[in-house]
Amino acid sequence: MHINKPQKIDLEQIYPCPCPRKRGKLKPIALTDAFGCDRCSLLFQRENDGYSLLQLGGIESQQHTWQWTGKWQPIRGNSQQARLETALMFIASVLFFALIIVWALNLKSTLGIPLAILLFTLLGLLIWRLLVIRQRDI
Repeated sequence: MHINKPQKIDLEQIYPCPCPRKRGKLKPIALTDAFGCDRCSLLFQRENDGYSLLQLGGIESQQHTWQWTGKWQPIRGNSQQARLETALMFIASVLFFALIIVWALNLKSTLGIPLAILLFTLLGLLIWRLLVIRQRDI
């Protein structure tokens, strides 16, 4: 029977690591409300409510939070930042395609090549950032 209701996180229990790459185990750290993964070296702190786990550190500036329901379920927060990144990616895409149309019409511009490089780099960085965020939340 699968339970979808969040369960209180027991500090004496060993849980699987929420990180999908290494398949490690979260083990309690003595005298703290924290867990450490034996494979990916990430640290996790139990929140004050006892029902959620917060990732400490890591490569990204965004903090990830999970709830235990028999498996780790990500808690999605800060949807405003995701909307902003999506809007920026859309604007960069529109500008990039506008630049392609300008080139197709053979309009000469001294800023054309540097602008194209800048927009293409921005578009690539935004797409990369969105993919990293989506992959980490899966």
